[in-house]
Amino acid sequence: MADDAIIQLPDTSTWGTPDWGIRVDPKTGKGLLMRDCQVGKAGEVPETALPNRGLAQRGSIVDPNTPDFGFTIREKTDVWADNIADLYEQGKAGQWDATTDIPWQDLPELPDDLEQAVCQICTFLIQNEYLAMYLPAKFMSRIDPQFTEVVLFLSTQVMDEARHAEVFTKRALANGGGLQYVSAATEWSLKSLLSQDNYSNGSFLMHVLGEGTFMELLMFLEEIAPDPVTAKAFRLARQDEGRHVGYGISHFSYHIDRDPSIKDQLLAAAEERTSFLQQASGTSPFVLKAMMTLAGGGSHPDQLAKGRAKVRELYEEMHGKRVRELVSIGFDQEAAERISELHGAGVRNFM
Repeated sequence: MADDAIIQLPDTSTWGTPDWGIRVDPKTGKGLLMRDCQVGKAGEVPETALPNRGLAQRGSIVDPNTPDFGFTIREKTDVWADNIADLYEQGKAGQWDATTDIPWQDLPELPDDLEQAVCQICTFLIQNEYLAMYLPAKFMSRIDPQFTEVVLFLSTQVMDEARHAEVFTKRALANGGGLQYVSAATEWSLKSLLSQDNYSNGSFLMHVLGEGTFMELLMFLEEIAPDPVTAKAFRLARQDEGRHVGYGISHFSYHIDRDPSIKDQLLAAAEERTSFLQQASGTSPFVLKAMMTLAGGGSHPDQLAKGRAKVRELYEEMHGKRVRELVSIGFDQEAAERISELHGAGVRNFM
C-alpha cells in the first residue's frame, strides 16, 4: 500500500481510553432497552456535564479541542429522573396515529348544543397542546446531551403534543361543528407558562401542575363525552399525558431529595403565575359552559345546573390530587395546599 494511502490518526494518548468488549444483550421479547445501555462509560451520568463534550454521545472519547456548545442546562439535578430511560421506552411504545386509530367514520350526528360544546372544548385543548409542545421544545436545545435520556424523552413529548393538537383539530372539524371561541384569559395563562426561562420552574408548572390537572380534565371529558369516538380521542391523549406527569413527579422527587431549597423557588414560580391568572380573571367562560353542557347532557337550565355540580366536583378532585402529588414529591401539607390553591385560583370566580 502506498504511503499516501495510509490514514494518519491523531495522537489520542491524552484523550482517554474508549470502552471495548461491551455487549448488551436484548431482553427476550423486548429488544434492546435504553436502560440496558447504561453500561461502561455510557452509563456514567455526570452530576455536572463538562463544557467540551459537544454533541458526542455520553461514553465517547472526545477530542479536547471540541468547542463548547454553550448548553446552559448542565446539572443532573435540574433534569434527571431515575426512571427516565423507562419513560422514554414507554413514550415510543405509546405512539398512536390520529389519522387511523380514531374511527372517524363512526362519529354519530349530535344535537347542536352537544356538538358545539365538544368543538369549544377541543378549541381550548388545542391551545394547551401547543403550549405543552412549544415549552419542552424551547428547552431541549439547552440541555446538555450528556443527559441523553432526558432529551430523548422530551422529544417524545413534543411528538405526543403535536398528535394531540392534530386529533383535537380533526375532532372539531369532523362532525358538523368547527373551531370555536378563544378566550384572552386562557392565552394570558399560557403565555405566562411559555415565558418561563428557567427549566425547573417551567417543568414544575407544566409537568406537575399543568399536565397533572390536564390529565384529570381529560379523564373527566372521556367520562362525559357524548359518543365513543370523541371519548377515545380523550382517552388516548390522557394516556400520553400520564407519561409526562410521571416524568414531572419522578424528576422533582429526585431534585427535591437532593436539593430541598428548590421548593422555595417552585413556590415562588407558582405565586408569580397567579398574578397572570388574576389579571386574566380566571378560566374561560366558554369552556366552563361547554363542560357544564356535556356533563349535564345538554344546554337546558336544569341540565346546566346538573353539569355545574359535576364540574365543581371535578375541580375539588383536581385540588385534592394536586395536593397528594405535591406531598409525594417532598412538599409539606401546608405548602402543597398553598400551591394547589394558587394553581386553581382562576376558576373560583365561576364556581
